[in-house]
Amino acid sequence: MATGRLQVRVTTQIILPLENVQILIVEADTQLFLEQKTVYTDSNGLTAFIGLDTVPKELSLDENYEGLPYRNYNLFVYADGYIQAEALGVNIFDGQDTLQWIDLLPRPVNFGSDFELDSRREEAHKLYDIPVHSHQGNQRVLQRVVIPENITVHLGAPNASARNVTVPFRTYLKSVASSEIYPTWPQQALRANIYAQISFVLNRVFTEWYPSRGYDFNITNSPSYDQKYVHNRSTFESTDAIVEEIFNEYLVKPGRIDPFFAEYCDGKSVRCNGMSQWGSKADAERGMSAISILRKYYGNDIRITESNNIAPIPVSYPGSPLREGSTGNSVRVLQAQLNRIANDYPAIGKVTVDGNFGSSTTAAVRRFQNIFDLTADGVVGKRTWYKISYIYVSVKKLAQLTSEGEAIQDGSYPGYAIRRGDRGINVQIVQFYLNQTAVYVNSIKPVEIDGNFGAATESSVREFQEYFNLNPDGVVGQLTWEKMQDIYEGIQQGVTVPEGTPPASDGYPGTPLRQGSRGENVRKIQSWLNALAAVYPDIPSVSADGIFGPATENAVLAFQARFNLTADGIVGRVTWNRMYTEWQNLVAEGQA
Repeated sequence: MATGRLQVRVTTQIILPLENVQILIVEADTQLFLEQKTVYTDSNGLTAFIGLDTVPKELSLDENYEGLPYRNYNLFVYADGYIQAEALGVNIFDGQDTLQWIDLLPRPVNFGSDFELDSRREEAHKLYDIPVHSHQGNQRVLQRVVIPENITVHLGAPNASARNVTVPFRTYLKSVASSEIYPTWPQQALRANIYAQISFVLNRVFTEWYPSRGYDFNITNSPSYDQKYVHNRSTFESTDAIVEEIFNEYLVKPGRIDPFFAEYCDGKSVRCNGMSQWGSKADAERGMSAISILRKYYGNDIRITESNNIAPIPVSYPGSPLREGSTGNSVRVLQAQLNRIANDYPAIGKVTVDGNFGSSTTAAVRRFQNIFDLTADGVVGKRTWYKISYIYVSVKKLAQLTSEGEAIQDGSYPGYAIRRGDRGINVQIVQFYLNQTAVYVNSIKPVEIDGNFGAATESSVREFQEYFNLNPDGVVGQLTWEKMQDIYEGIQQGVTVPEGTPPASDGYPGTPLRQGSRGENVRKIQSWLNALAAVYPDIPSVSADGIFGPATENAVLAFQARFNLTADGIVGRVTWNRMYTEWQNLVAEGQA
């Protein structure tokens, strides 16, 4: 008979151990008490490890098995002076140690016989009870990555009437790991999945995904939106040990500081652009390491980094309202974000990004507040600040892409039209082109990159064709394909979509800047290069003296190489526009 082990820890709510606590154990489905139905805690609040019957391990390794690959047990906990507690549906896996922590509430003096139990029920494991995922990523908003001491979780969908709980970050991760993957999987699969889980939640924290939308929590426990967290659930020793080792490590892309939005799904009932959980299990069984698995799904440039900045979660809001007369970096961030929003809402108007909150910034803030139904007082309080942050992210539409920096290796026309009903890599390329263009053109809806040319992709193709004056038949023939490719390549070179889109430029001087050039425009690109050098180590800093000498040329060459531009050391229109855009992004995200 297959067997797993259970250990129970019982404490008070202030984490003091409780001795001689009586625990009854019941098999959840049959409700049969075990022969050894009563166990007690020791002076450390711990029971001995208890062997419990379960189903064979092989069932949890078979993605086609449709039954429960574990057995559920109910625990009933009694201690003098405390409210009776119960933990229902504790998962026991073959060969695994399950750990259940129960904190007891003191019994009030006037506590009657008709009291309510302190009951906590575990839901079906996510890999068995699969929801439909709708994960969306975000871009950076905070200025630094923090490994939070605690995290506030909303126990429901974002708009659901449910309570919030604030728990230690590692406690949160242990619950997610125990709810999202089976502890019987190979070690490297567990590590790959936990890295993705850590990176996912740190992205939510770093981007202020929920606070920027007016919520008072950092993440939900709904796997339709985030990750499955079950409050006070039992966890597994195998996944707990990994969490303790790597809780402050996460995934990043080159040149980025924000934790990578590591989308993942089960890969069986639900498919997505990120990691397949069942696929990672199979990869590990073939001998792949955790980092190899991660690079298979997220790209060969993904890497693992570490932060020892363990602290309370910061907020981007400066703490007090910004108004006319305010100065500093928060004002610069505000101005840069307003300017980016103004590309899509031109009525707001552009302002000078100088860190000085003058009359033009006040007017732009008022126009923003009018458009988005806020009190139009020209003052940026908390509500306006987070609304600006939210709209800034929305107009960039980076939330619609799994990650930034993706590229098409071979985008040549396949020789035949792509249409509804088609599947495969060429459909994925079309969907990728559509999403890249949708970042700049609001009338084109982004689509899921799943290689399936369905109704949504056909509709998006028609929108693309209408915008670029092509025959809107929803079929990607040679003309449509080549137009998509032209637009994508223009975006890669830092040139915005030409038809009807404001240029991402601070005012190209009209003639290229090269070695020997002098003046304010040279000083301007030198200041942009210095801001970029603080983020990208391969770009050297220069003296902002207005003289285009060899050092400036070297910095321009490094910039062009990093952003895949023609590396000639000359600042023409394309290099100027891309440099300005990258600098403005840094300012808007508090990095310059």
